[in-house]
Amino acid sequence: MLKRGSTSPLSRPLQWITLVALFCLVLFANSSAAPRKNTKKKLPPLNLPPLKTQEQKMQLLGYIRQTMPTRRIGSRISFSSDDLDKTLALELGETTSQAAPLIDDETFIRRASLDLTGNLPTPEKIKSFLADQNTNKRADYIDELLETQAYARKWARYWTSVIFYESEANKRRVNPQALEDWLAEQFHKGAPWDYITVMLISATPERNKKVKNDYGQDYGPNNFVLACENKSTELASETARIFMGISIQCAECHDHPFDNWKREQFHELAAFFHPYTYKMPSQDDPTVKTVVKPRFLLGEKPYENMKSDARRVSIAAYLAYNPKNYWFARAYVNRIWSELIGDGFYDVDSLGPDGDVVHKPVVNRIAANFRFKDFDPKWLFRLIMNSKVYQRQMRTMDSPSELFTAVRPSRLRPDVVANSVNHLTGEHPNLRKEIAQVFDMNPSLPQSALEGSIQQALLLMNQQELQQALSQSELKQKLQAISSDAELVQTLYLNILARHATPEEVERNVSYLKDSEKRDEAVEDLIWVLLNCTEFRTKR
Repeated sequence: MLKRGSTSPLSRPLQWITLVALFCLVLFANSSAAPRKNTKKKLPPLNLPPLKTQEQKMQLLGYIRQTMPTRRIGSRISFSSDDLDKTLALELGETTSQAAPLIDDETFIRRASLDLTGNLPTPEKIKSFLADQNTNKRADYIDELLETQAYARKWARYWTSVIFYESEANKRRVNPQALEDWLAEQFHKGAPWDYITVMLISATPERNKKVKNDYGQDYGPNNFVLACENKSTELASETARIFMGISIQCAECHDHPFDNWKREQFHELAAFFHPYTYKMPSQDDPTVKTVVKPRFLLGEKPYENMKSDARRVSIAAYLAYNPKNYWFARAYVNRIWSELIGDGFYDVDSLGPDGDVVHKPVVNRIAANFRFKDFDPKWLFRLIMNSKVYQRQMRTMDSPSELFTAVRPSRLRPDVVANSVNHLTGEHPNLRKEIAQVFDMNPSLPQSALEGSIQQALLLMNQQELQQALSQSELKQKLQAISSDAELVQTLYLNILARHATPEEVERNVSYLKDSEKRDEAVEDLIWVLLNCTEFRTKR
């Protein structure tokens, strides 16, 4: 893993270091700027060792990572959640006075649990958290959640969905579950985001001709390339979109209509992923093609005679380790911020030169420190979730000037809704699958663009397997065994909505229980009502 202080198991490290120094020189010194007169020197041949295996590629990329100046800078930089709040307050100016109040402990534990693990906290955990007098208990709880398998799995599912949501790849030639499992392993181990990214970008899956539909999809990292059908143009488009937050797909056929990207730039990026000489088709006559050399979006060109495997390594290096490429860190920060706060600094996938942005100095500073902190995802979660901006009450916002004065009400992702239902009913694979399909949503759309559907409402209201599971659930049996109506209501709310009922809710529900002729049916009705309330499928 590419971590601070890590060493490589290479048998001839000095030779590799020399080659890496040359490789870095070729990668990062070769830009689009015109050279001064008589200063252009001919570079010696680049005789790299084999880069066929993923281990060999990661060894080379690991050496490149060790040379990055941000590693030295990062050891001297401190940026805390309090610094984040102060930086944002300067940007908000007078609007700061309109900021929503901070949430209470009960709301916090539910929000943090759903955001980090996709699971509701148990009633026992809620009670112990509320009773804890430790002033740092919120920070401690965030740390606790970040070490769980549930955290790793939740965010592995998110990124698998990002990669596969619009993929048109043959389902028999990809394995999203293998990708999810690999990502979960990396997040649990604390792998940095640059390591995960370069593993995905530099993968070169090969077809096993002896086994039908075996394209190496059972090896998790191969599935980013396979989701793009190993097509150069699709890989260029998705690499820019997912890992830089830039939508350049339109530039495949013509200069981008809204952003400052040219058609030639798109095909120069695609050339990195082509195994042979890349040719760009003419706009007027697709049968006429022009040879295009690889060139990164910021203008850098790799060594001309690199083999295809080395080009994959070079595009990964340009993406993650080029000091000029601020988009890489910013895209990750913007996505995670958008997921946690409900709004991004940019629209996700719209970080191009002409993209609309709010509070740009704030996202720039967070992204710079994310790079300084070795692209550590857990550092970013701690930074945001310990801040006041994350711990404010929810409120719908209509204008950009109001953004981040509160957290936007957010719909829960399909896997999180399924987890909440599973919490009540026990595991039902077919039910989970149906919930995932009906509540499916594009993970790259902002919360303001997401809407509920009649199908979603009907599923929770009257899906037969769900209703039967609720009527036979342990929760129902537990509630029926409680003699006190008020205690029953509180147990009901803690188990379904992860909070205590308000006095008004207790009074209303107790009244319903007393007026009902059949207590078991009344209990089942109350479970059904809470399951179908908006609060059950949203973050508060």
